[in-house]
Amino acid sequence: MSQVIPFILLDDDPDEHFLFRTDLEDAGFDLDLHCFTRPDDALGHLSAHPGGPVIVLTDIGLSGADAIDFIRQTAASIPQAVIGVYSGAQNPDTDAACRAAGASFYIVKPISGGKLEDVIAGHATLAIETLADGRRRLVSA
Repeated sequence: MSQVIPFILLDDDPDEHFLFRTDLEDAGFDLDLHCFTRPDDALGHLSAHPGGPVIVLTDIGLSGADAIDFIRQTAASIPQAVIGVYSGAQNPDTDAACRAAGASFYIVKPISGGKLEDVIAGHATLAIETLADGRRRLVSA
């Protein structure tokens, strides 16, 4: 059995945490999900749990915070992290700025199982493991 990959979600709206979890659970995913509303809290959690791979997803529109700076800090401190951004709209300039800061994917809300599968398929270090009961989880490849 492979190592389950923790999933960090940064969004300043706690309702988005609930929607994210619900959408992916409805799509059959069991997640090791940790949700944060502030970048400092997410960075603190990440530094307290070093090692191993992690998926980090941040909303681009963080109230009172700079998502691109968060991406840059996360990429510098955890080089094995797979970092992504989600937004309410596709914006090529923002996408490029996020990738320059260290993000490897940019997706448009809402998050779905299919979008998550596309992200995982694009990374050699990630995989989706299907359990005996049909549930799926994110693991190291």
